[in-house]
Amino acid sequence: MTPELQALKDKTLASMVDYMRNDEEDPDHDPEFDPGYTQAEVDRCAEIVDEYLATLTAIDEASEAKRDAAILAAVERVVLQLNRLNEDSEGSLIETDQREDLCELIIAAASHAGLETEGEDITEEWREW
Repeated sequence: MTPELQALKDKTLASMVDYMRNDEEDPDHDPEFDPGYTQAEVDRCAEIVDEYLATLTAIDEASEAKRDAAILAAVERVVLQLNRLNEDSEGSLIETDQREDLCELIIAAASHAGLETEGEDITEEWREW
């Protein structure tokens, strides 16, 4: 994993954790506060992202067409997995900032694997978050 991809992953996961904990440290903290997700769901998000990155690393470069199809299949798979995970948390896990960060990570990883994205949001076709 490149340092850029690692930084994007870390930023995304940290913002999820910070949201859960930030309110606990706030003097106006509401003890009834529920972020709508747990650390287990953040951990599962990390696993999904790691699986995606590993899949991209394993794609061989037999031909550009096959490579692009394999990359797009990996993008579809990671987005659908994240859709299910976010649905399990009733849409709370992936908010605006996390959506932007996850999209940036998914697109950057696909580009690093060889897909020419030309600024296109390649997640949009499947993304529900």
